[in-house]
Amino acid sequence: MSTDQPRIVFGRPSFDESEEELVLQTIRSGWIGQGPLVERFEQLLGDYLGAEEVVAASSCTAGLHLALKALGIGTGDEVVTTPFTFVATIGAIVHAGATPVFVDVDRESLNVVPEAVAAAVTPRTKAIVPVHFGGRPLDSAAFHDVAETNDLWIVEDAAHAIGAVANGRRVGGSRQPRTLSVFSFYPNKNLSSAEGGAITTSDARLARRLRSLRLHGLDVDAWDRYRVAEYRPSLAHEVGFKYNWTDLQAALALPQLEKLEGFLAIREYLAEQYDELLRGVEDVRPVDRGPSGLLWRHALHLYQVVVEGSPPRRDKVVSRLQHEGIGAAVHYIGVNHHPAYRTSTPYPVSDWASGALITLPLHPHLGGADLERVISALTRGLDATREP
Repeated sequence: MSTDQPRIVFGRPSFDESEEELVLQTIRSGWIGQGPLVERFEQLLGDYLGAEEVVAASSCTAGLHLALKALGIGTGDEVVTTPFTFVATIGAIVHAGATPVFVDVDRESLNVVPEAVAAAVTPRTKAIVPVHFGGRPLDSAAFHDVAETNDLWIVEDAAHAIGAVANGRRVGGSRQPRTLSVFSFYPNKNLSSAEGGAITTSDARLARRLRSLRLHGLDVDAWDRYRVAEYRPSLAHEVGFKYNWTDLQAALALPQLEKLEGFLAIREYLAEQYDELLRGVEDVRPVDRGPSGLLWRHALHLYQVVVEGSPPRRDKVVSRLQHEGIGAAVHYIGVNHHPAYRTSTPYPVSDWASGALITLPLHPHLGGADLERVISALTRGLDATREP
């Protein structure tokens, strides 16, 4: 049925006067490129995560690519990862010149597990790119054991996971020397800056190389030249990229970082309300969010449900939700089903999840009436598509 009610969008950033004022100050300052606000954000994000080094980038995709290139991963190398992720994860590996090796995900967590990753390692494997899917943290300690045993790097795709906690430490705060984590600040993420990302590492030398690579391989950037009252030549020591971030984007992100814990608390409350509303609804269940408490925390970027029934049913339910003004989404269709990355190898769990999951709207602007409307529309969609 159609509706005259306002559309409930899947994700919506939460900005107020604090972002507006800092953006205005930045515009008036005359310095909107990479500068002091980017440096300030890197410092504060490191404090929040417990990370020794933070390198901001233009996107999470750029950060993944930068990380792999800085590690020297390229042609002839293999990178073990998941097929159940956004295509950007795989695109970064391919752009680095390496070959992605898919390992199917666990049915409950939708994450790859260390044992399966270890079984896929070959002499050509140089890195693991696991994904904290939906915001559910990986068992980082177990992956560190796999990496250490096989002399591998870990590049965590933490696009969904800012604020998540694994083994008592925030994702991105690892002090392991062979681990990097990469975050996203896309508009629908828990912390939004329109576009942006960040890489964390405990290796200061590697961080310096990442900072150079993000800006054409130069040893001095524009802000370094501007703030020193003397001539400083800027020389490219290697071929780099245009992956730097800007103060204009950092002006959005700095207030967001201050409010992040509040955003996470709202998302947790809304997820609990969804759980209650779904009790007793047939043919649907929330995706398992794993352990909780002081040692583990789901970042709740995505609130997903499993729809029982053959794959066409999920698509029909999503269409009905959208027709009723509910911004439901699909995260994701397995990468192996995309024409650019298609393989003939089956990945049973990823293939199942690709046809069974619906992501329901989740953001700080939602209220109780919105959630009830979402679940009512979902119930009608399930009733209308139930096989006799």
